[in-house]
Amino acid sequence: MSKKQIKVGVNQHGGPPPGFLWNAWILGCSQDEAAKFLNEAQYQHLALQVQALAEEVSPSHSQTCSIDAIEDFFELRDWGGILHPFNVRVFFGIDKDRKAVVVLGVLAKQNNGTTPVGDRLRMRRRWKKYNNGDYGYP
Repeated sequence: MSKKQIKVGVNQHGGPPPGFLWNAWILGCSQDEAAKFLNEAQYQHLALQVQALAEEVSPSHSQTCSIDAIEDFFELRDWGGILHPFNVRVFFGIDKDRKAVVVLGVLAKQNNGTTPVGDRLRMRRRWKKYNNGDYGYP
């Protein structure tokens, strides 16, 4: 298994006091997806959104980010501003046992409607593989 399959965004208890409440882990494939359409500033903006989730008591019910449940994983929705012209979705799962927000994928949507079935299936497959240990753990 490649060391790059899961990258560490932040570690629980790391960062400035009081520290992050959750780890933030990124599947390598999701980082590759983001790099295909985001510039560095846009990527950093979304990285800060994921860090904000790691500061939440309940990342699925964020006080600062727009989150929707999709099956047993979630999507963070962001658009406009620095992300223009993209309507971005960051898909993530919550691993309560390892206290980790796990970024499964990133995509630019064409509209603000429901997530296309093919994208949901891809994220479901990645979440299942993560839960089976196929990516390993940091």
